[in-house]
Amino acid sequence: MKKILTIILAFTTLFLSFPAGAQDLILPKGDFEAMRKTGLATVTEVVNPITVKLEDGRFIHLAGLDFPDLDYYDPGDLSVTAQEILDDFLKSRKVIIYPTKSAKKGRVNRMNHQIAHLVRAKDKTWTQGLMISLGVARVRTTNHNPEMASQMLKLENKARTDKAGLWGLNRFPILSPQNAHEKIGSYQIVEGTINSVSMHKNKVYLNFGNNWRDDFTVGISSTARRAFNKQKMEPRRWSGKRIRVRGWVESYNGPFIDIDHIERIELLFETSPTLDGSALPNQKAKVSPKKPKPKKKDTGSALPNLND
Repeated sequence: MKKILTIILAFTTLFLSFPAGAQDLILPKGDFEAMRKTGLATVTEVVNPITVKLEDGRFIHLAGLDFPDLDYYDPGDLSVTAQEILDDFLKSRKVIIYPTKSAKKGRVNRMNHQIAHLVRAKDKTWTQGLMISLGVARVRTTNHNPEMASQMLKLENKARTDKAGLWGLNRFPILSPQNAHEKIGSYQIVEGTINSVSMHKNKVYLNFGNNWRDDFTVGISSTARRAFNKQKMEPRRWSGKRIRVRGWVESYNGPFIDIDHIERIELLFETSPTLDGSALPNQKAKVSPKKPKPKKKDTGSALPNLND
């Protein structure tokens, strides 16, 4: 693995040293219309792959990134490589800061670090987009910082197709519903076909197996469900559909992921197999007409007696 990551780092050094004209062709840019531009500052230190320090003493937490082997006391090879890339890319460079527009939530984490997307001022290269494109990071949004999800997922899907970085390693696979139980207690991406859908106390449960007592299940909160409804999407109609979901895998009548914002679900049944973009509801992908299906007996969900 170290050999592979050394190759990634060597490639990145070449990638970042191209003339400005060439960089414009390959370095990722972002559309920050949904964000708030709050100023310009110089990065003085890359603390870890997800935190940088500015000249005025502020710390910036890089929104939307996940490093699957990041341990702050003993970082893995992927995280070490990511930090070296960031150090080369950002240290002593001026950056434009883009936090969420909401002044109440999503701008500061529990460490009192500011949460934001960073753009290198010199060439307008989007930091998060670069890390995802190189395959040294996965997408990990929160309910208070979901704005750039669609753009990040598109870059992630291309990196995965190209087997860039972590996507070329067997160590960090997308899980199936059948092996999700192996990663309980960690942040993961799971892809599979929904077996049945149930509802209990205004929460939707997507079941990926025949036995709700031990199969993989996704729970969609009432808040997230309302967001889906605003996009004219109805999770209760997804039985038999294929999706990709990401989140913390818990143990709750089998492996379980709780969804609190819609950007953590990609609707694979609304995309063509040839597309490298993601299918978030707000992309308004076209849905082919479906023939009515006979009603199936409800097989239950992660909770007993789910249907009120």
